[in-house]
Amino acid sequence: MLPTWLSKKEEYTPPKDGGIFIIKTIKTLGNVIQRIRIQKGHEKKKHLPALFKLFLTFAIIIIIAVIRDRMMITAFAAGVLAYLATWPAHDIWNILKAGLGAAGVTFLFLLSAIIFWPEGMNNYIMMMGKVFLSVTVLSIFNHTTQWNHITRALRKIHVPGVVIFILDITLKYIVLFGRLITDILTSLQLRSVGKNNRKYNSIGGVMGVTFIRGTEMNKQMYEAMICRGFSDDYEGL
Repeated sequence: MLPTWLSKKEEYTPPKDGGIFIIKTIKTLGNVIQRIRIQKGHEKKKHLPALFKLFLTFAIIIIIAVIRDRMMITAFAAGVLAYLATWPAHDIWNILKAGLGAAGVTFLFLLSAIIFWPEGMNNYIMMMGKVFLSVTVLSIFNHTTQWNHITRALRKIHVPGVVIFILDITLKYIVLFGRLITDILTSLQLRSVGKNNRKYNSIGGVMGVTFIRGTEMNKQMYEAMICRGFSDDYEGL
């Protein structure tokens, strides 16, 4: 005869646990990785050369920083917004979000001066407007230029190859580490059954695995560079 404990039907209903932290982290990392990997943005087939756009962007930022006339700043803002009006709504929000965020940070830095010296309000508004326009113009350049085109433009103005190599490898490893952390968090979410009151203790484990994997990848890349005879001359993609 079977024991009584074998004949009993087991029913286990785990308590609900939202796992909001893991879900939000995975979504955020996924969005960042997708944005860096695709990075095509609003660039069209017949686009301006990246070198020309680079010089034009820096020239506009320098002009905005030098101008002291409010009417000129307003004219620049009208021109930038008119150009953005021809874009899709989703792309417009991505551009304006960066500019508004930078202007908001500038407002926080100037908040004490605004409170104790309100007479300089015109200067504060001018400063926030310049920050907004500068970051918006830079965001437009980043959104309309692929990263490999930017690398090629930097190479044409004789930026050292090591600097380009560091920038390019940094972006690539951000994507690799982001995918690694996303996979680890996904596996953690799949293995989490029921309510875990010590969920945040797993953050140390995730960062530890990422650090160890990063050290291994760093060593592998260094050995690969030695095997291929890397000579500090990096042309980029």
